[in-house]
Amino acid sequence: MSHTIAPPYPQRLDRVRQALSDLGADAILIMGPANRRYLSGFTASDGAIGESSGAVLITTGSAALLTSSLYYEQARQEVTDLEPVELRGRWKRRLPEKLKEMGVRRLAFERDYTLYGEYEDLRQGLEELEAGSELVPVKGLVEDLRLRKGEAERELMREAARIADEAYGRVTGELAPGVSEREVARRLDEAMVELGADGPSFETIVAAGLNSARPHHEPGEYVLREGEPVIIDMGARYRGYCSDMTRSFCLRQADGRYRELYDAVLRAHEQAKQAARAGAGGKEMDAVARDILTEAGLEQEFSHSLGHGVGLDVHEKPSLSKESEDTLEAGIVVTIEPGVYIADWGGIRIEDTVLVTETGHEVWTHAPKDIVI
Repeated sequence: MSHTIAPPYPQRLDRVRQALSDLGADAILIMGPANRRYLSGFTASDGAIGESSGAVLITTGSAALLTSSLYYEQARQEVTDLEPVELRGRWKRRLPEKLKEMGVRRLAFERDYTLYGEYEDLRQGLEELEAGSELVPVKGLVEDLRLRKGEAERELMREAARIADEAYGRVTGELAPGVSEREVARRLDEAMVELGADGPSFETIVAAGLNSARPHHEPGEYVLREGEPVIIDMGARYRGYCSDMTRSFCLRQADGRYRELYDAVLRAHEQAKQAARAGAGGKEMDAVARDILTEAGLEQEFSHSLGHGVGLDVHEKPSLSKESEDTLEAGIVVTIEPGVYIADWGGIRIEDTVLVTETGHEVWTHAPKDIVI
């Protein structure tokens, strides 16, 4: 599939500069992998904890991607709207010198993506080079900018959703009793890659029988059996962007209790989805689904929030939960995923990814919601 809309990196950098001005800082250091990619297009992943492939440094008049020789050539190929800067050796150790060279005295940094050891090393390095330097922790600055998806992002996310839909149909169309959860998850992951995905957007969940009572069950050797509940929670990552979808069903036949519970979850899902529009509150939307499940006597079995934002990360702002203080805006992409989980029986969850619009929403995941496969 061809994608021709270029990400607006210059505009994104300008929005960060405006926030920088409000902070009264000379520069900001962006370490979060998704935030770094959002601002630069640099796709390298980080290694083990503390092994960062680079950082974006933004000042009022410049923007650079700082990286080591390990990633410099990749940065030169991928990054067009920032200057790739190679800091030889351990690039973080060279960072204080680079900051002094640029005249940065008051540096903002992402508190949620900076290890304490990194903070201490940077603080000490700056103090040794120049007295009076100051580090300013900031939270959620770029994440807030990422909330509303532009058309380039929407195009990629629609494709991620389409891939997951097709992979789901391909694999579930061949399901039969006796196949293990792990094997089904493997087939789904392979199908998504064959259809053009980077890979799954998270570890695919296949939960059968009693395991379906665990919302984040890890697929194992348990085999799917006729008439038992099955939950598949999956998503594709396409050019960095995620989709997220859950379907629940029974193989070949479903008893009356399963059908009754499925109907309650589906009603909660559809009614909450209908409430998705610009101006709706995250707490308000969660309550729509929770009230329906409460009326069905299932309040205690709905153990998680209604949904969350999706984008470069599969879990982003905003939150749709009982505690949420977020308000939806046009351009935000969220999941709607009520579920019930009953020990010694199993569970049911139904999830779609939707784009919030001024007048309502646009559903991006279209895999069938069949009770029986």
